[in-house]
Amino acid sequence: MENMVRVKNYLGGAKIIGSPKTELDFVPIIRRGFPFSAFTSLRERTQLSEEELCRSLRIAKRTAARRKQDHARLKPAESELLLRLARVLAAAVETLGSEDKARAWLRAPNRALGGPMPIDLLDTGLGFEEVMDVLARVEYGVYS
Repeated sequence: MENMVRVKNYLGGAKIIGSPKTELDFVPIIRRGFPFSAFTSLRERTQLSEEELCRSLRIAKRTAARRKQDHARLKPAESELLLRLARVLAAAVETLGSEDKARAWLRAPNRALGGPMPIDLLDTGLGFEEVMDVLARVEYGVYS
């Protein structure tokens, strides 16, 4: 997995999500649902807005606020989307060289993706794969 340490840190580290060593280790954690603090950790560490994260996770801001207040877990589907975002951010930082550049890339319309911002495509498996493919092409110097 691309930069597993960075992905785990985005999600709050061992204290919040445990110590997965491989992608498959995330399966039982996702099935239980990440604690809401993983959402908070990703937001704080990446400086993405709560609106951006909620939109990417397909979760209403009011629902997020309620989960935060109740210290509830994210649903498995939301947890998987949060993991996708963490994976894309880690790959973008590795490819582009800094978190500032990765955030800017996520928020900018992208011609290689047909025009939408990469962060807006992460709510589907196909969109996630396309975003990761564009990052791979950038990493290997293919025009994207």
